Amino acid sequence: MEKEFITRFMIAVSNCSLYSKDHDSFDDLAHKTHDALTAILQEQFEIMVIDGELVVNNKPLRDAGLHRNSLIKRLNRKGISRVDFTQGISLAEVKQLIVEFANNEKGLRSYPHIKAGEVDLMKEDSTADNGSGEFSTPEEIEQIREFFDTASTADKFKLKALHDMVVRFMGTFKKEANILQFMSPVKSYSEHTYIHAMNVSVLTMFQAKYLGFDDVQLYDIGIAALLHDVGKLFISKEVLDKPGKLDDSEYNQMKNHTVYGASYLAKIDSITRLASIVAYEHHLQFDGSGYPGYLEKEKKQHICSQIVTIADFFDALRSRRPYRESWHVNKIFVLMKKNSGTAFNPVLLDHFIAAMESSISQ
Repeated sequence: MEKEFITRFMIAVSNCSLYSKDHDSFDDLAHKTHDALTAILQEQFEIMVIDGELVVNNKPLRDAGLHRNSLIKRLNRKGISRVDFTQGISLAEVKQLIVEFANNEKGLRSYPHIKAGEVDLMKEDSTADNGSGEFSTPEEIEQIREFFDTASTADKFKLKALHDMVVRFMGTFKKEANILQFMSPVKSYSEHTYIHAMNVSVLTMFQAKYLGFDDVQLYDIGIAALLHDVGKLFISKEVLDKPGKLDDSEYNQMKNHTVYGASYLAKIDSITRLASIVAYEHHLQFDGSGYPGYLEKEKKQHICSQIVTIADFFDALRSRRPYRESWHVNKIFVLMKKNSGTAFNPVLLDHFIAAMESSISQ
């Protein structure tokens, strides 16, 4: 039913783009769209775009063909990542929504039964998992900021700050504590790259410890996770620091960070080889999809890359961004479970969720 609505809606939008709302077919297409929507509306119906995926009612929708791709492009063009529909939506609201999607203007107005853009409809009990932000000291945060600001032009990595940070992270997992207390909040958009790197390292080492990795393995995977996004330092500032959604060209540029990071790390003898592998593979998926997308078919993501992928996805949704609020932990788990076996190794994901739930309950 969801696919039928997406199909009818995008046909109506395309028709309106080619002709106008005054064309003879507009009313008929709008009626069909409204009928399809009301047929699936119980209490609320939500459409989101998350990391290039179309997510409908918390479930990725991958088999809606060209209409799915067209909707993602329209949402990106509008600069919005979410549209919510509620019961009681009128035909007039659907008609106006079609007209708005057919034009090239940014943004989308709100209606009595349609909310879009930055409207906070996901936020649930956010105080339960915001983290204290006290785990990483201001000095450490400044060190990691300096590292990420200079790594792309430095002759060698300034590894001592990274080494000290990962060693201290290792010590925390010997204590009984809520792992979310060790996560650093992103306070501004410019902080995202390096704070995200720290959080992914913490979440990755947390998983590895739970899975029984020894201290040497724990250290290597911690360093690799901390450096997983280092290739972003070779992406233009205009693209990297853009506060809204990326267009297709910008997104293609951003995807190159996996190749840039792997190439850069491979040239540094003092860095574990695992760092280059993880930098290259962390946007690949368990089923072989994702990017950069040219692993040999018989090969799978390295298990450490799979662990980092889980940590990367969790922190990306848990972090507040300019275009959306942070997600509640339970909402993230629901979406991750929907992607079990496709984006994520199901065994590793089950271990991660079990470990998180156990830790959070401390």
